[in-house]
Amino acid sequence: MATAESVPAPATWSWRRVRFPVIVLTVAALVVAVVRLLPGDRPDLGSRRIISVVVAAIAVLLVFLWFELFSHARGTTRLIVFLIAILALGGAAGAVRRVEFDGYMTPTVDWRWNLDRDLAVEQHRQAQAPAAGPALDQIALAPDDVLEYRGADRTGIMPGPPLARSWSPTAPKQVWRQPVGGGYAAFVTAGPLLVTIEQRRDKEAIVAYLAETGAETWVHSYETLFSEALGGDGPRATPTVVGDKVYALGAKGMLSCLELTTGKPVWAKNILADDGAKNLDWGMSGSPLVYDGLVVVNPGSQEGGADSRALVAYHADTGEIAWKQGQGKAGYASPMLATLAGKRQILSFEGNALASYDADGGAELWRTPWESDFDINAVQPVVLAEDRVLISSASGAALYQIKASDGKWSADELWKNRKLKCGYSCPIAYGDHIYGLDDGILACVELATGKQLWKGGRYGHGQMLLRGDLFVVLTEKGELALVEATPAKFTELGILPAIEGRTWNNPTLRGNRLFVRNHLEMAAFDLPLVPADDP
Repeated sequence: MATAESVPAPATWSWRRVRFPVIVLTVAALVVAVVRLLPGDRPDLGSRRIISVVVAAIAVLLVFLWFELFSHARGTTRLIVFLIAILALGGAAGAVRRVEFDGYMTPTVDWRWNLDRDLAVEQHRQAQAPAAGPALDQIALAPDDVLEYRGADRTGIMPGPPLARSWSPTAPKQVWRQPVGGGYAAFVTAGPLLVTIEQRRDKEAIVAYLAETGAETWVHSYETLFSEALGGDGPRATPTVVGDKVYALGAKGMLSCLELTTGKPVWAKNILADDGAKNLDWGMSGSPLVYDGLVVVNPGSQEGGADSRALVAYHADTGEIAWKQGQGKAGYASPMLATLAGKRQILSFEGNALASYDADGGAELWRTPWESDFDINAVQPVVLAEDRVLISSASGAALYQIKASDGKWSADELWKNRKLKCGYSCPIAYGDHIYGLDDGILACVELATGKQLWKGGRYGHGQMLLRGDLFVVLTEKGELALVEATPAKFTELGILPAIEGRTWNNPTLRGNRLFVRNHLEMAAFDLPLVPADDP
């Protein structure tokens, strides 16, 4: 018979027994607090959130393992907790269709009980009355048509009538709004047409819509799905329209030339296969540059064949390769033409440098290193005057003076700082100042000195255009904002919701009609103009 001394004492939750989980959770909380409250802008907000989530997840996992293996809790209790955890994880996995992240790594959950976005597009297009495409002789391009990424010279400066300086009492008027396929391309305009490229299930689709109604008029699609956990699915590069042709680049490198009025294919090439290059982490993002009968692209990572080059030019009418030049991993910016120090050249913001190539197909002219985390150089260079170029990324900004002497080119740094950290949002020059979203907050910086004059307005990793002395900002949350382009102070003149969901796509402004889209919705708004009799 057992004696009183041999009966085990009931378990108690003493400090000795719970100190491990208390210490783990306390240390995790302190690490998260220190990371979130660190002074300065390094690491950036997105990195701080990633670190915080990883630390919290490790802490929870350690406490869970401690409870199951070392807590000395009753076996039935541990089994119940284990089953609850498995059921919770399984239920969450079954209920979540996808998780997407904004530029600050804030997650958004797409639940399975929500209407599937691909189904929403299909149902809308089936219910929409078919729109007849215009005949070729009916398309007359207007002087303010936006035929390429961010408009003429890819500057984001949109010519046209002056916009009203107030959205009260006359606010922008929504003309139409409808679902759209996935991806981050913008619209280009060509007479009555809007053209973009989007993801529709497992196909990339180059699509033309009627600008007046949003009705779909033609679609050219092919089997391709680029999927990436952080950046999301779908194509990234805005098409280019030249004459009666559309040139569009998909996320996996499919370069297509189509008839503008019908969408019928003229030719197609895969620029990664042609260049012996591998894709980038976040897909092909550089919009085709078309000039002088050539289509210039910047393919891939150059981890493929020995003859892989930084730029490849195709003949615009046949798709045959005209020339290949340079060595350097592609970035996420688009190649662009510029005339610097009297010479026409192609600027290419590559993964680790800003490089310049002879526009006539000759060799590299000059190169200046520029390092960013994960080689994310996605912002268009800003050409200033006749010999200066500004670049920016999440690493900061720098201004260079371009010189040519005795046939040798150089890029001399005039200033460099972290006062304009434009990760994904292209800055715009106006007067003697540069304006851009400095880690999501609009900032004004002196071009001569790099001095930051003001910051204001939390617009996230959105995009902006300039008309006159007014910025039209499409925020990362899908809002429209109107801001004065002045070095005096930050002045927001109006803001209103436009489309739902994370918005990284550039807006397009023709006349007073603004076209916006993201990976979920597309819409058109008429912005109020200055009255004709207003001096």
